[in-house]
Amino acid sequence: MIKIRKHLKKDIPCRVKWLSNPNVNKFIGDELGQKTSLPKEKAWFDNYNKDKNKKFFTICDNTKPIGFMGLSNISKINKNADLFIAIGEDDYRGKGIGKIVIKWIIDYGFNKLKLHKINLGVIKDNVAAVNLYKSLGFVIEGEMKEEVFYKNKFYDFLSMALFNGKKNKKL
Repeated sequence: MIKIRKHLKKDIPCRVKWLSNPNVNKFIGDELGQKTSLPKEKAWFDNYNKDKNKKFFTICDNTKPIGFMGLSNISKINKNADLFIAIGEDDYRGKGIGKIVIKWIIDYGFNKLKLHKINLGVIKDNVAAVNLYKSLGFVIEGEMKEEVFYKNKFYDFLSMALFNGKKNKKL
């Protein structure tokens, strides 16, 4: 059973494993394909705990952590935030878990945080993710050509958004 809980310090070793996994990091992060370390993630967690504009959650299969997601750059003034998700365990990708947990985070953003808009960025070649976001009502607001460089190739980057209200008929 899929459960979502607050991201905890005990999740740091999982973050290191997931963010160092080429099947995960090929589509996420500021620099695609970059591995991380325990010291880096401990420092990240300490900074995260001080940041009131981020809400991170751990995705679990019962009690086993399998990924993380959340909202960053939360703006109370502009009523928007950026969504991110990573299913870290290879055996759990492609099973519909992403859709379940993204619906949860959308509900959290719109109903608990009272956001008007949820943004996300995605590599255009990540077709499964783009299709998932579209199925949930996200629309492409822009495309940055050759924005991301990874393994000697440039990739296009999509900016997508979902608005709170009547526009979201797919939820």
